[in-house]
Amino acid sequence: MSLRQSIAPASWAFVAGSMFLFWRGWLALSGAPGGVGHAVLAEGLVLVGPAVLVLVALTLVAERIWPAVDRPLTAPGHLQDSAYLAVYVVLAVPIVTLLGTGFAVTLLHAAPWLTIHPLSAVPRWTLVVAVVVLMDACNWFAHYVNHHVASCWRFHALHHSQEEMSILTSFRAHPLVHASFQIAAVPLLILGTSSAVPLPVLVGYVLLSTLPHANVDWDFGPLRKVIVSPAYHRLHHHRDDERGVNLGTVLTLWDQLAGIAEFAERGSVPVATGIRGRPIPVEQAQNVGNPIGLLWHQLCEPLWRAKAAGQSTGQPNVTDVRAVANG
Repeated sequence: MSLRQSIAPASWAFVAGSMFLFWRGWLALSGAPGGVGHAVLAEGLVLVGPAVLVLVALTLVAERIWPAVDRPLTAPGHLQDSAYLAVYVVLAVPIVTLLGTGFAVTLLHAAPWLTIHPLSAVPRWTLVVAVVVLMDACNWFAHYVNHHVASCWRFHALHHSQEEMSILTSFRAHPLVHASFQIAAVPLLILGTSSAVPLPVLVGYVLLSTLPHANVDWDFGPLRKVIVSPAYHRLHHHRDDERGVNLGTVLTLWDQLAGIAEFAERGSVPVATGIRGRPIPVEQAQNVGNPIGLLWHQLCEPLWRAKAAGQSTGQPNVTDVRAVANG
């Protein structure tokens, strides 16, 4: 049966909210020293700066030497995710910068009492540790929402559609999905520590959140139940996952507290990744057209919902979310 498309209202509401934060961020940064460009550059040095690019390069080499799944370097998934790296640099970094600023400005305007000021007596290292741990908890919650709210899943599903995971899959994300993760800034705002967290700590957090997508079977040995590893995170991308396990970004703690942590057995066969039924067009399918056209289709897909009898719309493999498909 042929498909016909209609607008996905919740997705467009998500876009509208993102655009509002984007606009607030633009207004705030336009009047700041250095303007928008300076802020974007500073954010880019954290999200995809030299340290991140070196990690990506070294991990690509490691994937050739110790691959979890042996595949050619020019596999379709690798090439498409390389395009997403470019999208990340050109679009996602500016969008994240403006969304983050807009979120902070809007939240502090609505709740100026939010920041706790009398923290001068607390050692700086204690604040840094507390902020990083709380940021990770917020990222876990945002990730949980992305898997349990249909309108958010429509944007997050693109990341899960990759059937040939590699370190480059870290950048395979819809630029607007980052709006749902701005809650991670709340600990910084509450504790008033936005300038207290050293840059190397933030970069280190980004590195630890990037590495788990690597196509290697590393489980980090004695730290396997503390830090999210490639072996651990691959189970989160399992094509047949029914529970939505292993949502952690850097720490496994939150998954363990929620009872959704699963640890891969050493030596086990790597699970297949992707989304069952391929509700999102993927580069591994036949007759998908040119890569740029496919990328455009993938980015536009969350804004429309396909209608056909019995057609899955690609909701996450969690029972309560299936009930609100096409949200």
